[in-house]
Amino acid sequence: MSSDPLRWGFCCAGRIASDFSLAMDNVLSNGHHKVAVAARDSSKAEEFAKSHNFGRSYGSYEELAEDSEVEIVYVSSLHPQHYELCRLFLENGKNVLCEKPLTMQLKHTEDLVALAREKKLFFMEGFWSRFFSVYESVKRHIENGDIGEVKQIHAHVHSANPIERMTKADLGGSVWFGVGVYTLNLVDFIYNSCPLEVSCHAHHFAPKVDQDVAVCLKYGGGRLALLSSSMTSVRPNNALICGTDGYIEIKSRLVCPLEYEIFKKGDTETTRHSFDLTKFREKEYFYGNCAGFCYQIEHIRKCLRYLKVTESPVMTLDSSLRMARITDTVVKQISGSFEG
Repeated sequence: MSSDPLRWGFCCAGRIASDFSLAMDNVLSNGHHKVAVAARDSSKAEEFAKSHNFGRSYGSYEELAEDSEVEIVYVSSLHPQHYELCRLFLENGKNVLCEKPLTMQLKHTEDLVALAREKKLFFMEGFWSRFFSVYESVKRHIENGDIGEVKQIHAHVHSANPIERMTKADLGGSVWFGVGVYTLNLVDFIYNSCPLEVSCHAHHFAPKVDQDVAVCLKYGGGRLALLSSSMTSVRPNNALICGTDGYIEIKSRLVCPLEYEIFKKGDTETTRHSFDLTKFREKEYFYGNCAGFCYQIEHIRKCLRYLKVTESPVMTLDSSLRMARITDTVVKQISGSFEG
């Protein structure tokens, strides 16, 4: 164990928190310490603490915020609660990793970013995809010019069997906020700029709950992005990154991929690259490939212990602001399209 481990507090004790904790176990010896977990149900927090080896548990988030030993808080609550909880922890001097989307309103994201910067605290939106080896390798190919200049990105996340919270308005239900933002994350990761135009269409099955969304983004330099997300249809959850001299396909699952193929000018066939995740306690995870949380966890340790920075150079706060502004436009465009 490191002599100076990151001292983690967990805000919420649900399934994502469980998977995140299991992934952390794979890198605990590198320098991570599970200090405390909080949930509104104290018995649930206590049970989580015992099963995941946390030092203590709390029945309120305020108690976690006031715990002087906790250095960084992982927020994995439902989307509508992100703003108030992140603000609570930042105001109490905690560094914060918050699951995506950071908030559901642009003004709230802007407020949290301003607060974190004012207090010089580490704050990051949990787009874990960016830290997978596939994303890192794809970015390197693009920077090396292996497929020429990227002109189009097509990204898709579809599931005809959504989890219940994605269908309930009061729980932040929305295919865009639930999974569609992952397609936007890939585009922002590669283009790293603001679009000139945003155009989108959607179908809803309830007011404020979109079920199918298609988005077209127009960027400078002749670049486009075509994104789709759906709760009603099935297709490979993949992405195509199309360049002037070739293309890259990120294979399913786009959210947490382990494979990609590249076709370069002069090639006669694609070259496949694959990566492995640890199989340790594999059956205990609720969701697929969640052992990959360890990449994000280790990145945060590097930021705080070695780089000594308050913003990730990979998942920047400027990226979060850009995506929040695009999402604000998407929501405004599709909010009037409920057919019921």
